[in-house]
Amino acid sequence: MKKISYYIIIVFVASLSACNLKKDKSTTAEKKQTYTCPMHPQIVQDKPGSCPICGMDLVLVSAGGDKSEVTLNESQIELANVTVQRVSIQNIGNSILLNGKLKADENQTEVVSTRVPGRLDKLYIKETGVPINKGQVIYEIYSEQLLTYQQEFLLAVEQAKSIDNKRYQSYIEAAKKKLWLYGMTDEQIKALSDSKITTPKIQFVAPASGIITEIMVSEGQYVTEGAALYRLEKLNRLWVEAELYPREASLIKLKDAVTIYVNGFENHPIQSTVIFLSPEYRQASQIFVLRAALSNPDYQFVPGMQAEIVFEHSEKKALILPADAVVREQNRNHVYKKMGKGIFKAQMVTTGLENFNKVEITSGIEEGDSIVVTGAYLLYSEIVLKKGANPMAGHNHGSTKMVSQTVSQSQDMNKAISVNPEFAKQLRALLAPYLKVKDAFVSSDPKAASEKIEGVSSSLEKVDMSLLNGDTHMKWMKQLKRMKESVRLIQATKDIEIQRASFAQLTDALYTSIKTFGVEGIHAYYQFCPMAFDSKGAFWISAEKEISNPYFGEQMLKCGETKETLK
Repeated sequence: MKKISYYIIIVFVASLSACNLKKDKSTTAEKKQTYTCPMHPQIVQDKPGSCPICGMDLVLVSAGGDKSEVTLNESQIELANVTVQRVSIQNIGNSILLNGKLKADENQTEVVSTRVPGRLDKLYIKETGVPINKGQVIYEIYSEQLLTYQQEFLLAVEQAKSIDNKRYQSYIEAAKKKLWLYGMTDEQIKALSDSKITTPKIQFVAPASGIITEIMVSEGQYVTEGAALYRLEKLNRLWVEAELYPREASLIKLKDAVTIYVNGFENHPIQSTVIFLSPEYRQASQIFVLRAALSNPDYQFVPGMQAEIVFEHSEKKALILPADAVVREQNRNHVYKKMGKGIFKAQMVTTGLENFNKVEITSGIEEGDSIVVTGAYLLYSEIVLKKGANPMAGHNHGSTKMVSQTVSQSQDMNKAISVNPEFAKQLRALLAPYLKVKDAFVSSDPKAASEKIEGVSSSLEKVDMSLLNGDTHMKWMKQLKRMKESVRLIQATKDIEIQRASFAQLTDALYTSIKTFGVEGIHAYYQFCPMAFDSKGAFWISAEKEISNPYFGEQMLKCGETKETLK
């Protein structure tokens, strides 16, 4: 009987374990498919539907998953331009940024001048900007003097044939050398010797390859010997020159390393060195001139383009990341660490010294960690929108409300920086294309948003950053990078929620710029929706006081309020 009892107990326990295991598997299977509201995470259902509070469509989430992690497939990673870099110890120092301009390398300049006096019968190149090759015919001249030299050469040839070839050979060489010195090529001299026909009109060829940058004469003009005709520039190597003040000049010397950012190619920094420092002040000023060189084999840069020269001083070694890798919030910063294939986790960090494009990380990550350096803001948006959570929700250091952040920013911007009126005008022009993008989001039209954002991109390219100097220039560059990243993301995806997250960043950067630089002459409304992005809230700028919410469209069209009138 005891044996039977033991068997019964064992069977019962085994059955109970099997039931529990089956139940656990069933429960796990059920938890795999749960739906929640991005704006109200407390709403959880096991099937698709609408939020009973705001009416938004519920989104699929993984219950119990790490809300600071996001998983992307290969196509999403490529679309978002997510790239990873290992953290390393590098040099970082205080940066000084100088406005510069590209110009031709004068060491490679060629001036084409006439060898003989005469009349310019024809110019084969009549416009600047035209590339030419060495040996190419570029002008034709009528010259009586050159005609005489041709006759002397033919006479020497005939005399050598009729009398003593050895005796007159030196005369032939002298006459030939004279023709060569006056601009005739070996081919032209040989043709003259063979044909025995002289002509006062001689075609002249380019002495070097390059691009015509200046034409000093016109057809039919009489010129003297040595008169300048064309200026040729070789643009495969350029100079970039910038002005600096004595305080800045004391921090840099010849052969120091600098980084060059050409306007329109900010994502392609060029490493160079200082090749010239002016030994004297520019006349009637307290300005030195600095010069560096850059290679231009593909001729993508042209003289006259604006550029920035960045050099660092007081360097030290530290853990360094690109500045764009750090997602910044009110009282904390975080980066995204690669945990596995397509898996990225938000990691809180503490930052230290920061310059134009690099930031020191003092805690939170270690040397060798793989960190997302481009596309970090997209990962942030993905977590907020798809998981209904702030990736740093467990690391609060005060309020996380966006409105608090903006109030803090507004206090910092009470004293606007005085800037060149032309710069303020160009910045003000950004508002018109921005409002068209806002209207596309009000209509919940992602395709229209991708098309209209091109207007913002074009207006950004027209803003002349050379009108700003020093710290003012740095402030603009910071906001410009944020706006360009927002534009790129809106163009790259048709996911309207990701587009809207990027639009929020664009709004913040534009508003910050308007307030920082004291842009006047506008009449718009700075409006706020407290429900956007997991109730963190988001702002937008509108031309009308009546609320039309770009973050929800018709779902919650009138949700929001006006926080400030921009004038």
